[in-house]
Amino acid sequence: MNKKVLAILLTLMLIISATACGKSEEAPATMEVPDSSAPAASEESPAPAEATTPAPTESADASTADEAIAAYFENMPDHIYKIKQDEFVGKVVADEAMTILDIRGADDYNKGHIKGAVNLPWGPAIAEGLNSIPNDKPVFVYCYTGQTAGQAVMTLNYAGFDARSVNLGWNLGISKVEGVDAVTVTDAATLTSGTTEINADVQTALTAYYDGLSAVADSKYKNYKVSEDNLKAMVDAADDSIYILSVRGAKDYAIGHIAGASNIPFGKDMAASFSSLPKDKTIVVYCYTGQTAGQTTAALRLMGFDAVSLNGGMGMAANAPMGWVNKGFPVSSDAISKVEQLYAEMPEHIYKIAQAEFVEKVAADEAMTIVDIRSADDYAKGHIKGAINLPWGTAISENLANIPSDKPVFVYCYTGQTAGQAVVTLNVAGFDARSVNLGWNLGISKVDGVDAVTTTEATPVGGAVTEIAAPIQAAITAYYEGMVALKETPYKNYKVSEDELKAMIDANDESIYILSIRKADAFAEGHIEGASNIPFGKTMIPEFANLPKDKTIVVYCYTGQTAGQATAALRLMGYKAVSLNGGMGMESNAPMGWANKGFPVVQ
Repeated sequence: MNKKVLAILLTLMLIISATACGKSEEAPATMEVPDSSAPAASEESPAPAEATTPAPTESADASTADEAIAAYFENMPDHIYKIKQDEFVGKVVADEAMTILDIRGADDYNKGHIKGAVNLPWGPAIAEGLNSIPNDKPVFVYCYTGQTAGQAVMTLNYAGFDARSVNLGWNLGISKVEGVDAVTVTDAATLTSGTTEINADVQTALTAYYDGLSAVADSKYKNYKVSEDNLKAMVDAADDSIYILSVRGAKDYAIGHIAGASNIPFGKDMAASFSSLPKDKTIVVYCYTGQTAGQTTAALRLMGFDAVSLNGGMGMAANAPMGWVNKGFPVSSDAISKVEQLYAEMPEHIYKIAQAEFVEKVAADEAMTIVDIRSADDYAKGHIKGAINLPWGTAISENLANIPSDKPVFVYCYTGQTAGQAVVTLNVAGFDARSVNLGWNLGISKVDGVDAVTTTEATPVGGAVTEIAAPIQAAITAYYEGMVALKETPYKNYKVSEDELKAMIDANDESIYILSIRKADAFAEGHIEGASNIPFGKTMIPEFANLPKDKTIVVYCYTGQTAGQATAALRLMGYKAVSLNGGMGMESNAPMGWANKGFPVVQ
């Protein structure tokens, strides 16, 4: 259904409702109005006062309004009511027909805005200006960071306009586009009142929406938003007046979410799930950077829910330092819980097996599953008898269900380092997995008698025999798929070479944080300059909370294997982590490793 048809549908629904039910009641809202002269980049200035106000009241035509809002989502175009900042600027440069609304404060508009943009500062001015907005061309809306524009766009579409918000707003998006200066002006543009007829019930609902911002003008819910700090305090206090809703994708929710949050992924069918939400709590909605959560918040409020969006959403690099994760606040997931349990209950073998012991078990024909994660070509040249081949990468996540869970799993790679990562993901998935020390090249192939258990005969991967919980599968799939994006970078395979790290240190690269997980006495004897120390063991996971989430954590150990484990644990917990190739370096893995390369250490 195209946009004009949707607009007609919305209008007809409301006209029918007005005839049948009479004028709808205004819904009292529970949020606050901004100071239009104060431009805070987050579009919110947290206030200490706490508002205790009723949730929005449902109007007499609530069912019809709900149908109209459902249509907004069901007929959602591929652009999800947004436009990329560079595409938007390109349209302005090309002088395409459009209406541009700048909903920042008047002072900021006067300092500079997109050519032709009209200023309707966020708040009642938007509802008051509805009949001045032409409905014969697309409407593009921008604010400071995109979040309140998300709300505005939903309300404008509800009123029958073809409206989209500009990604990341003025501060984080538009102002950073190359060539934007050529279409930035200080001359004010205006609209003509009475240009568009707005259905009376729509006007009433949207007037109530924007007037409602003043109801909690001095509370933590200003602008129908809540700050990261205020939500963190409520979560820590187990505040039962809130209900947290993630509208991120199901896979991203599985990888990590705010503790206690439920999930309704943003999309065409999401309105069908709104009936499961409570109307006696404040629903805190969050997405990635706040923009689709803004749309969702507006829709929920128009349906009678008391909803606000989380400032900055979960947080991404594009909107740092805003957002939950960018603030360093914790996330929860089944995978994270498994990681915490894995290390709290770490056995003495620390999820490794000595190469000679492993070969003895194979020779004794003990019950086990062996996973060779080297390349298919190297597997074909010779491998441990009975080993299946799941080459390092997505083949591992794609075959989790095909690995038996009723016997121990032993994993080997070339040197032990990527097997360390694999072992963590397998244990998180519920297997009893260990990596073989020093892998094939440096360990297994050097064991006396290994030739007797080496073969070129392939062992086929069996069918599905193990049930993997969906959230765990999603997290591990994302883990291995995430390597693809790093394939052509210094961080291929979630590792970094000794030479690359040396160059970064020499360049005083502030994007990295070096972490030694060697024992404290070994760290004291000598470590890479600038490194901190969290010794590998049962107590290390709680200490990860002190690590930065805005840097790439370079982890190193002795030869790279426990650093591989720590890297996998950190990445599953939401950190950007890689391990140093070869670790600090020992005689057994020379010439790999920092010290084996002759690079300096400090005490």
